[in-house]
Amino acid sequence: MTAPLASGTPLVIAAHGTRDESGVAECRALAQRIADKLPGVPVELGFVELVEPGIPEAVRAAVAQAPEVPEQAGRESAAAVVVPLMLNTGGHVREDIPKAIDEGRGNARVVYSAPLLPDVRMRKALNRRLAETLAADEGREEWRSRDTAVVLVGRGALVPDANASHYTMTRMFWEENDLDRVEPAFIQVTRPSVPEALSALAAQGAEQIVVQGNFLFPGLLHVWMTDQVEAWQASHPDVAIRIAPVIGDCDEVADVVVDRYREPLDEVGLGEGAPVYMAGLRLQDRKVLVVGAGHVAERRVVRLLEAGAEVHVVAPNCGIQLTRMARKGLVTLERRAFQVDDLDGVWFVQALTNDAEVNAMVAHEASKRGIFCVRGDKGRKGSAFTPATERAGDMTVAVVGDRTPRRSARLRDEVLRALQG
Repeated sequence: MTAPLASGTPLVIAAHGTRDESGVAECRALAQRIADKLPGVPVELGFVELVEPGIPEAVRAAVAQAPEVPEQAGRESAAAVVVPLMLNTGGHVREDIPKAIDEGRGNARVVYSAPLLPDVRMRKALNRRLAETLAADEGREEWRSRDTAVVLVGRGALVPDANASHYTMTRMFWEENDLDRVEPAFIQVTRPSVPEALSALAAQGAEQIVVQGNFLFPGLLHVWMTDQVEAWQASHPDVAIRIAPVIGDCDEVADVVVDRYREPLDEVGLGEGAPVYMAGLRLQDRKVLVVGAGHVAERRVVRLLEAGAEVHVVAPNCGIQLTRMARKGLVTLERRAFQVDDLDGVWFVQALTNDAEVNAMVAHEASKRGIFCVRGDKGRKGSAFTPATERAGDMTVAVVGDRTPRRSARLRDEVLRALQG
């Protein structure tokens, strides 16, 4: 069982909704599983369409149960957290759910978290359903994964990012399960369709195929998929096909929702994207303090010097590169522990030591003086983030992500390639 949160901030699970009674029942069972993992936290379930209550009603009910928390300086506590029970960032996640939240929250501050993917546990849930489908059962033999091809079916969306995410999922699913081949398909909106993916596999010689929907619950999507598979197989009787069950009510999904609920509760910035206000610092001839002199500090100092900053480094030990910079007069270097008065006259500080207590002290003292501080060990505990940056002609491309620096760097590189044609 998950440890309780002291705040008891209510959770709203924003689900899609379906006319399929078994799908609704499984969704409610998952909501109960999630509630069991969050003792002391009110959990409300709301639906985008087709099922009651709607999301505005669920948000109102959650806000009404919000605990009274003393106001902190400059910060209003969240009255509820909304987690979209959706795989990708499609139209419901980007438009419909935020509108429903606004309709239901009144004047309360409601936090909106992220959808379920790309969390690895969602793939684990899919992998487990595949293993069940390959296994021997009454009246059928076991299929070996390496002899089996799979059509992995996504919902399909008008948002390209959501469709691209399904392609990424397909590749990961292929490699993790040692399958002969996996083809992506979509049930609506976009292509390739399920029959097209099946035909592609048959043309490559596939003799046994599993069709697996990346769907959370039973409903029309799974029904449509099954109908299309049966219609295709009627004209391809030599190909053996099995249809995998939906992901359904399981611990993997419940644990992802719990984490999506917990993630934003210690953040001031909320909603999609990184919880920061984007700005560019003009540091020409302004004093910047760097506490620590390891590899990360070396990289950051180079960037600060390129911005024209007057860099002062404080660290008990120092590497070769920063020592050379100090000898050349590019930076000032003091080989000692951090002292509070090191912050005098500083415009910006980076706490980059390998000691969390020192970094925390630097950030705390900087905050008291109104100085923005980047923490190298725990970015969320600082007052500023360092973006992934690169130059392209007279432009500088910078990407800030929320706890995913490698992803920020990849996106930065993609933007650069686009700019460079």
